[in-house]
Amino acid sequence: MIVKHTIQLKKTILGDGFPKICVPVLGRTKEEIVKQARVASDAKGDLVEWRADFYRDVTDYEKAAGVLSTLSKILGKIPLLFTFRTEREGGNREISMEEYKKLNLWAASRTEIDLIDVEGRWPEFQVHKLIEAVHTMGKPVVASSHFFDRTPERQEFISVFEELCDTGAEILKVAVMPKNREDVLKLLSVTLEMDRKLHNPLISISMGRLGSISRVSGHLTGSAITFGSAGNVSAPGQLPVDELRRIQELL
Repeated sequence: MIVKHTIQLKKTILGDGFPKICVPVLGRTKEEIVKQARVASDAKGDLVEWRADFYRDVTDYEKAAGVLSTLSKILGKIPLLFTFRTEREGGNREISMEEYKKLNLWAASRTEIDLIDVEGRWPEFQVHKLIEAVHTMGKPVVASSHFFDRTPERQEFISVFEELCDTGAEILKVAVMPKNREDVLKLLSVTLEMDRKLHNPLISISMGRLGSISRVSGHLTGSAITFGSAGNVSAPGQLPVDELRRIQELL
């Protein structure tokens, strides 16, 4: 049996014990972000994700730095995941390749941020070089891939995880959209197989109501993080944090 790696972010350890609950913050303005961050903090998630693609001034780095400073004060010891989700992977806005690189390197340089999400399957540029640059700034990376229109066939699914692993990221994330029950079972089965094969902590999500079981079964399949809502939903099928906690306690 392989030895699974763990990632420590402040006092939160990913890849050990029950899946950690991540709460998204999606505000378009600083005022909305602050309000949502306070709700997320009160919900007592294990980490918070700033979905920076929703923030309208994200490429104004002076304003974005002010948002981060405030977020850090609100969240305290709760780790912060920085994510700019591009439109091509289901995000709120598009961005040029160069601006995407610049933004993520800026985020990696910020002390308020603990973890960076990098979309791991951009054929247009060498993702591993961006991840290497983020690593030089001392930040771990989630390499992610999203399928909002389908669930890949089993062999493609496995290949996606392996491709993400090849980027050098610490954590590998795949989110898919199921069309039937078999798609959900496929995600659960592939996640279990990859968890036994790869050292990395994994995140796997079958979106929508049909895939909700994937958000509460990580302790069985090896998915290390689940995303829970605290008034704001960043993807279809997210459950409220308190319900996720209750289900984990029951299981």
